[in-house]
Amino acid sequence: MHEGQIDLLPGERVIWAGQPVRRPLFNPGDYFNVPVGLLWLAGVTLFFFYNHDSTFYKAAWAVLTVAGVFHLVGRPLIRYLRLASTTYAVTDGRVIATSFLVRRREESASLAGLDDPVVTPGPGKTGTITFGRLGVLAWASANYGSAGKDRKTPVVLVGVSEVAKVREKLAKAVEEARARQTAED
Repeated sequence: MHEGQIDLLPGERVIWAGQPVRRPLFNPGDYFNVPVGLLWLAGVTLFFFYNHDSTFYKAAWAVLTVAGVFHLVGRPLIRYLRLASTTYAVTDGRVIATSFLVRRREESASLAGLDDPVVTPGPGKTGTITFGRLGVLAWASANYGSAGKDRKTPVVLVGVSEVAKVREKLAKAVEEARARQTAED
């Protein structure tokens, strides 16, 4: 990856850039999403097992079953495919995750407003970097985009190679950004 692929703000410089070297199919949010999907499918199946007399019920059963299967299989598969086109960048002011599946999607956050980077180790020297500890529900909301107008989806760096070194660079960049913001205030 090179700086030409990153939309930099005036005066911004890149500290680190990379791509996921490992693309997990499931993430911690799936500990919430999978049981909900299974309950959905069980409820839909039981309801329509007893109400299958008309064509409407049969069509509704098919649509709701497809929605449940998409929840269980489609979301993780789309996330997996999106990671194949994802690039990460850390500048002196922001952390940026850009991906392209159907259309370009960019998530960014100001370093000064982020919690300290936390590593969830993966196999080898890979891992996932979050900013602060994310609970299962935060991971689940990261799967579905923003949880509301006022709440942004957390930027999560998945499948990062040499994760310990990258975490140190991020920690230093966050600290420097906080110091700059304090000096400006």
